Amino acid sequence: MDSGKLVVFAYSDYAPYSWEDDSGEARGIDVDIGRRFAESLGVDVEFLIRGADENLDDDLRVNIWKGDLIYGKYADVMMHVPYDREVDVRNELAVLTAPYFQEQMALIFNRAMHPAVETFGRFVSSPIAVEVDTAGDFFLSNAFRGQLLQSIRRGRTFRDAQDLYTSTEVGALLGSRAQMEWVAQESPDIDSEIVQPPMPGIVRTGWPIGIAVKHDSRDLGYALGDVLTEMIESGDMKKLYASYGVEWLPAELP
Repeated sequence: MDSGKLVVFAYSDYAPYSWEDDSGEARGIDVDIGRRFAESLGVDVEFLIRGADENLDDDLRVNIWKGDLIYGKYADVMMHVPYDREVDVRNELAVLTAPYFQEQMALIFNRAMHPAVETFGRFVSSPIAVEVDTAGDFFLSNAFRGQLLQSIRRGRTFRDAQDLYTSTEVGALLGSRAQMEWVAQESPDIDSEIVQPPMPGIVRTGWPIGIAVKHDSRDLGYALGDVLTEMIESGDMKKLYASYGVEWLPAELP
C-alpha cells in the first residue's frame, strides 16, 4: 500500500493462464485476476513473468520470499499455486491460501486421426504430444511399463507441444483440462474432442489451485482471498474463464 503497487508473479508461456504477447504485455486468466487484485486495493499492478523452476518449492523461494540470484526480485503474490498442505508446511516462509480453481488432467485428440480414445493404450503405436517434465510427461513415460516411450513427442514448452498437435504432426496432446480447452478454441479447424481416460499409476488427476504470499503478509493473503471469493460468488470468475474458452471448476479441498 505504501508503494502504491502490487507485484504479481505469473508463469510464462502458460496459456490460457498467463503469457506475454508479441508486444511484451502480460495476458491470461491469472493476469486478469492479478489486475482485479490491484484494482480492489486501489494500487497499480506490476507483473513478474518467469518460467517454472525445478519444482514448486524452488518457485516459492525465488518468486515469493527470497528473489532471484541476480536482482533479488520477488512478488507480493504468486498465482496458480497448487494448494497442497504438505508443500505449505515445509515452506515456512510462504503461505498457500485461497484456492480458486480445480485443475484436472485431460487429453485432446483429433477425431480425423483417432475416431475415439478410451484408454492411453491407443498410443502404444501412435504419437502423442506433451510438455516436457510435467505430470503428463511423467505419466506417459511410466504408463504400461514404458510401452509409450517411443510414442511420446515432447515440447520444450507447452506452446511447442501445442504446435505439434495443431500442425497435425501428432493426433493427441496431454496436459491440463483448461489447456486442452484453450487449444480447442484456438484451433477451430481441427475436429477435436477432450476426454479424461483412466490414468493408472498417476499420483493425482486433479488438484486445487490457489495463491501464495510471504509468511509475514498474511493480511494481504486474506484481502486477496476475499477478492477471489467475491469473484466466485458473483459469477465473475466463471465469466472470466469462459472468455478464454475454459470451464471454471470450483476447488475441491482434500
